[in-house]
Amino acid sequence: MIENGVKIFYMRNQRGQAAIFVALMFNVLFVFFAMAINVALVVHDKINMQNSLDLAAYYGAMKQAEILNAIAHENYMIRQSWKLMAWRYRVLGTAGIFKNPVSDKHPSYVDNPVANPKPINPLAEEVYDPAGDFPMLCVAYYPVFQNIPPNQSLCNSKYTSVPALPNVSKIAGFIGINVGIAALSQSLIKNFDASCDSAAATNWWFASSIFHAYRLDQRNRKQVIKALAQNLSNSPDDFLDLNGESVLEGARKTFEKNLTFANYQAYQAQGKPFKLFNSLGGVAVTEWLPEIQIAPTIIYTDFKVAVDANGACIATAQDISQLPARDSTGSKLLKPALPNGFDASDLISWAPGADILMDSDYQMSIGVEKNPWYMVYIGAQSALSPHQIFFPIGNGVKTVGRSFAKPFGGRIGPWYKDTWQQGDKMSSGNKTDSLMAPRLEQGGLMNGSNDKTRYPNYSRFPGDTLGLSAKLAQSALLSLQLLRLHAEWYLAIKYDMAPGAPNDILMWNPKNPADPEFIKGRSYEIASFTPDLFDITYYSIEPNFFANYLVQLRAHATALGIPASTPLRADLGHSVDKPNFTIQDQLKLLIDIPYQRQEAYWYVRERKHLLTGWLPGKGAFNYDTTASYENFGKCGLQDDSLKFTSPGSCAGAGGRTGYSVKLIGRDALLSQQHKIGGPGASPGGIKNPPAGIW
Repeated sequence: MIENGVKIFYMRNQRGQAAIFVALMFNVLFVFFAMAINVALVVHDKINMQNSLDLAAYYGAMKQAEILNAIAHENYMIRQSWKLMAWRYRVLGTAGIFKNPVSDKHPSYVDNPVANPKPINPLAEEVYDPAGDFPMLCVAYYPVFQNIPPNQSLCNSKYTSVPALPNVSKIAGFIGINVGIAALSQSLIKNFDASCDSAAATNWWFASSIFHAYRLDQRNRKQVIKALAQNLSNSPDDFLDLNGESVLEGARKTFEKNLTFANYQAYQAQGKPFKLFNSLGGVAVTEWLPEIQIAPTIIYTDFKVAVDANGACIATAQDISQLPARDSTGSKLLKPALPNGFDASDLISWAPGADILMDSDYQMSIGVEKNPWYMVYIGAQSALSPHQIFFPIGNGVKTVGRSFAKPFGGRIGPWYKDTWQQGDKMSSGNKTDSLMAPRLEQGGLMNGSNDKTRYPNYSRFPGDTLGLSAKLAQSALLSLQLLRLHAEWYLAIKYDMAPGAPNDILMWNPKNPADPEFIKGRSYEIASFTPDLFDITYYSIEPNFFANYLVQLRAHATALGIPASTPLRADLGHSVDKPNFTIQDQLKLLIDIPYQRQEAYWYVRERKHLLTGWLPGKGAFNYDTTASYENFGKCGLQDDSLKFTSPGSCAGAGGRTGYSVKLIGRDALLSQQHKIGGPGASPGGIKNPPAGIW
């Protein structure tokens, strides 16, 4: 068509025009759709990788927590051994000493109407120390110790002084009565001297035996602690768990198993990029877990010969580093074991200077303290470039993730003192346990050899200043004076897991382990060191250590670096006939037979009160400590009847013991404002923060 000389073309059919625009728009929409999907997949894969890293870090920190729990419990066993030695020394060792044999008997007589018709009042928290400034151990008293003659009273007073018996000369040998009197006189003198020799030898032998028993037990448990700690410090990217397996490999598998398909494909194609950071790797054990070496001693009652008293038997205080003064006493110590002697040659070799063995695990120690400025945590890291569905070729979007997790909520044990400055090698300030023996400083020095805290004692609860010097503590075990002990039951405690030995440091009767008097005596010893308020405040205590930790430790001791010569002992109270005895068995014993006086308020009598670890419940998600009354010290279901045991022995609706695990941010690890050094310590940063790519 021509209009005004111009050709105009008309489309007679306009169908399909919109399809062209739709086709063009579809391409654009598809690109946006693919982009949205890919972005979503990238975000999804990024989140998945981060979650997988969180799980891997959590896994590694969980393995750290298990090792820390084992260390903490072994550390607590050293505390229990110390409490046993202190009780043997301050209670059992002084129960035969009276301020006044008639009117002021030992507090342990309070519930024995036969021995004490007029009961004393033991309930006041006041000092009862029959020996004055220091307790003088004297076990040569009857009837608690059955090997002592019934008429012997050399232990009834701190400073017993028995004059020498007169020596009757034979003036006229032909007079029969004179000869008889002279012979009787010589016999009495001989028996008198023998009693002095026997009492002095018995006291030194008993004191040295309980002292050496502690030396052995703390050495063995300390070697386990050091091996487990060294395992954590061996490598910055790996360590072995309690099953002897690589934690790096376990964390890697945890990471792999939780990846999406795309992430896993990229993970395989990129050579499995995964790194683990062990915060203690390369840190010397002595830096993050220093030992608390101490210098205790025991004073025993010796009986000297006073020249001016013509051979009198005079009691005197003597340190166990010194053998009894009477020359004739030494022969009794060297004679074969009871009834003739004590076969104590091996103990004698430890007497001089045995308190200073700085380079040996035999050096006395109360365990270890954890340096708070070395934080225990795990880091996990990976970088992946997964291919998304709409970008099948080329390089995918690279995503980098890292995660950190740490054990928390447990306690390896108290610091020796209550403050730890950021640059210090050990704690400082005031003693956490004011009654603990003085600490050996660098070079084996201590504050003073006359420090009264050198004589074993301990706080029963935080802030306790009396310990076993309190009248109530002295009488805390019911009917102590009704015990009937035999010295031969203590012969084996100086041996380290030898054949026929008790396998712990409690008394043992190899001839008749079913003897009711022996069983009662061993039960009294167990009752003396069970958990108290101080213990649950400062230690993580595992009720069933045997099932939850010891079986693994024994099965993998070599892999974990525990020396083959180190006995892996169970909890105190175990023996050849009770190899799996535990803390919960200790507490059950006291429920079955109430050995502990109810007025002794510091004892923990139910195992649920050991559940001081963090657990799910009110306040758990924001770590609200104000809700702790609902979180601690309760158990809805014990695991006794279950197939599998649980740390803390509580399977439901209740608490746990030891360390739990939580995720932690990198910024927190890099912070310089950590207030973790106790009262008076300045805020600061941890000594092992994540560095470099971390």
